[in-house]
Amino acid sequence: MNKKIVHWIKASVVVVGWSLTPVVGDYLIDTEAQLSPFQLSFFRYFLAAVALFIILQFQKDFKNKQIVTSFKAKWKEYILVSVAAAGMPVLLFVAVKNPVTDGSTASFLLNANIILIPIVAFFLIKERIRRSYALALSISLAGLFLVIFDESLFDLGNLTFGSISGNLLAFGSGFCWALYTVLLKKYFSNDNPIIVTFLSLLMGSVYLVFFAFLIPPVEMNLNLLGVVLVIVIAVLSTSLAYSFWLDILGYLSTTQTGMIQALVPLLSVVWSVSFLGGSVTYIFGIGAILIIVSIIIVETRKTEEEKIEE
Repeated sequence: MNKKIVHWIKASVVVVGWSLTPVVGDYLIDTEAQLSPFQLSFFRYFLAAVALFIILQFQKDFKNKQIVTSFKAKWKEYILVSVAAAGMPVLLFVAVKNPVTDGSTASFLLNANIILIPIVAFFLIKERIRRSYALALSISLAGLFLVIFDESLFDLGNLTFGSISGNLLAFGSGFCWALYTVLLKKYFSNDNPIIVTFLSLLMGSVYLVFFAFLIPPVEMNLNLLGVVLVIVIAVLSTSLAYSFWLDILGYLSTTQTGMIQALVPLLSVVWSVSFLGGSVTYIFGIGAILIIVSIIIVETRKTEEEKIEE
């Protein structure tokens, strides 16, 4: 099969997988109350780690002792990235438990991480912020404000923390993902990405065991569909999507990868409206468009400036 077709198939898996995550979380946690946010986060990461371990067995020249060697060499760094990794799904799934925050809203706020990454990178690795970023940041902040406040925008006098807490948590999930991305770049840019992802997800799942099964309520009411959905977001949305994303980053331009990330929340809206009966207000729509525009500006200008520098 043509390599370009293979890469775009992988990109499609990434878009579908990542767009499903907040919507499935909304369904299992808020709509059906089959799992707690911590339980879904645990199962997502633990099953994804198992799948990644199986993928590693098929990598050329891979030996299991490389996992131990990698951990021993950078165990402190692994603790940092695994904590950031664990925080992302917990905040996301706690967010969708809030009745005000549906899967589509959470997806837009989570994927704003592409705007947060340059800020985090500036402070942690002293990476220069490009000139085009100021405009994109202004646009994205306006979009984030509209998405976060949405239906409360014209009723700020009666605004309560509970009405926007879910949206703020979803935005916090995006910050965790930005932090995770920058920490990976700072400490693991030359390591095997599959090993790093496997260890960070496995360690994250270990942290989550305590919250998932030792803190009440610990009951689970998973039906067959629930089991299937948990496996889908663990295997498709996490292990496969993460692996494919790492692969296609070496082949696609930054503009193309930015467009892929912009498509994720759009598809989340489709899933949410089609299967969960979600609705989209015009305020949300304007904010979502502004976020997408800011993502496109960042990625497009980044490519142009990199060409000029060369």
